[in-house]
Amino acid sequence: ADQKGPVFLKEPTNRIDFSNSTGAEIECKASGNPMPEIIWIRSDGTAVGDVPGLRQISSDGKLVFPPFRAEDYRQEVHAQVYACLARNQFGSIISRDVHVRAVVSQFYITEAENEYVIKGNAAVVKCKIPSFVADFVQVEAWLDEEGMELWRNNATTAYDGKYLVLPSGELHIREVGPEDGYKSYQCRTKHRLTGETRLS
Repeated sequence: ADQKGPVFLKEPTNRIDFSNSTGAEIECKASGNPMPEIIWIRSDGTAVGDVPGLRQISSDGKLVFPPFRAEDYRQEVHAQVYACLARNQFGSIISRDVHVRAVVSQFYITEAENEYVIKGNAAVVKCKIPSFVADFVQVEAWLDEEGMELWRNNATTAYDGKYLVLPSGELHIREVGPEDGYKSYQCRTKHRLTGETRLS
């Protein structure tokens, strides 16, 4: 068979964000003859080794970050730039930089802010998301006090034209009438790394 240098079959993506409760596995695969060796390196070119319980390299060349406790967070492991190197005696190739960021789950509370409105005008209800999780948490739905969905992200059904939700997650209520004065609204948020949902 022809001998040839490595070619990536699966190159890792540029950014990997994950939660400490889920962990992550980053794949890197290359073909070549003979079969290339996969080595994970840091941005300074030094090889990455196992850190027990926090980082390991699997036999098939994956860079594995197991789930970990908040107190075991280590910046040099969990907030690091890695790259995948594939080599055999006919050559070596290096993947793009892979920015790895582990996010430690923190307890957070969201709240829908009170809004005072003049009859006939539009009301804006904001969903307050704490700044330390704002990167990862977005408004998934707005509900009324009976738990009826007024709006849901990416929903296929059409909702009452009275309610409009902006990309920022704010709920706009058109032409507020007296009956709206007695309603309360709740926002439901979703954390994109853990999949956890919260109701305000």
